[in-house]
Amino acid sequence: KQWYQRRVAITAGGQCVDASQFCGPCHDNAHAHFSAGNSIPCCMDNVIQKGIAAYEYVAEAYGDQVNEWVGLVSDELSAAANAKAVEYRDAVLEQADCIADAYNDHIPDCA
Repeated sequence: KQWYQRRVAITAGGQCVDASQFCGPCHDNAHAHFSAGNSIPCCMDNVIQKGIAAYEYVAEAYGDQVNEWVGLVSDELSAAANAKAVEYRDAVLEQADCIADAYNDHIPDCA
């Protein structure tokens, strides 16, 4: 955790406080930080890889069921509530893409 907090402060000048605001200056500063020769420690990369594997497992094993539930819930919500849900989903996906982009460009060599 201490490594992560220092990296957030270093990579974003202390401005990036959570992953919900990573796109833009935080992404650019992280990219510059890692491009300058700094790297993600292998122990942290191991955690990241396990998180990615867990996400992929859940998506593959339960994705169809989740999509079915989304449809059922969506049918019960108002148009405004559905629009808000789409807005939140899009915001989460945008931030996740920025984080993935920064990570994928700087995967450490931990072999």
